[in-house]
Amino acid sequence: MFLKLIILAAAIGIAWYGFKFVGRLEEQRKERLARRAGEDSKTVTDTIKCSSCGAYVNAAAPSDCGQSGCPY
Repeated sequence: MFLKLIILAAAIGIAWYGFKFVGRLEEQRKERLARRAGEDSKTVTDTIKCSSCGAYVNAAAPSDCGQSGCPY
């Protein structure tokens, strides 16, 4: 009788810690996917066409294109 109780307690313990382990693995998988999704995101900016040289420059922070007479 006592052996049956020990085996039952062991089975319950194994199931309990097994579910905790699987839950931890699932949480780590979700963190990896979220981190990977953050790395894959691209930054999109608006551009405008330069009237003198025809190059497209960043509208928010235009920079010199190197051409003479470029307004940016």
